[in-house]
Amino acid sequence: MPYVETRRACESRACYKSHSHSTFSIGAVDEGRSIFSSAFAGTQAIEVGALVLIPEHVEHACNPVEGQAWSYQMMHLDASWLKQLLYETEQDYLGIPKFKPKIYKDANMYQDFSRLNNQLFSPRLSYWEKEQTLITTLAELLLPQIALEQIVVSSYAQEELSYLLTMIQQEEAFLSLEEMSKAIQLSRYAIIRLFKASLGMTPHAYQLNYKINQARSFLKQGMDIAQLSYALGFSDQSHFQRVFKALTGTTPKFYQKQHRAILSKSPF
Repeated sequence: MPYVETRRACESRACYKSHSHSTFSIGAVDEGRSIFSSAFAGTQAIEVGALVLIPEHVEHACNPVEGQAWSYQMMHLDASWLKQLLYETEQDYLGIPKFKPKIYKDANMYQDFSRLNNQLFSPRLSYWEKEQTLITTLAELLLPQIALEQIVVSSYAQEELSYLLTMIQQEEAFLSLEEMSKAIQLSRYAIIRLFKASLGMTPHAYQLNYKINQARSFLKQGMDIAQLSYALGFSDQSHFQRVFKALTGTTPKFYQKQHRAILSKSPF
């Protein structure tokens, strides 16, 4: 199912830098304690049974309490696919503007999500059975209980921000603050404040995050890692690998290997 990516981490001590996904993400804590933080929701401690909903493009980080390990599940749903499902069920939680991440401490929601993930990992179920289970669980059990709060963003320089985001998406190389400043006639400091207020990240952090989300897609397609690091504008392959692991918790090679294994079992 190309519109859903799900994984489990057991007894993990891996830590992640602040990042965002182009997907709607659902996380569940199975064991241990961790700290969830976001520029849009503050910092909160989460424990076993907590379900965390993170809308697309929302900055966040979730890491174990210092010196401890934790186990968790993480599901990423393609935003376009999920919006279509919401349309079919006459719900509309994922429009524009963006929404804040939200933590649910509801035993039934946690159990429903865990049951769904167990079935998605099951080798006994066919592709079609898994797809039906995913849609049914989301539409009947999880989505009806979701009520996300909108993010209130200042109207200041939003056209300029959109212009810069388009530049970032079209350029292979990383853009400097000076280049951005010349493009929209705002000071470098004003641009930093604009990015942090609207996206929760600095301009450079946003560019790194955007390129790593691109890398995920290209790695799934089997693109050579050395070629990819060059195409995305990284100074060298080791720099790309360090950033990829800091934002995803795994290496590009392992990420690609896992997806190759999945594709080899695809019914298509």
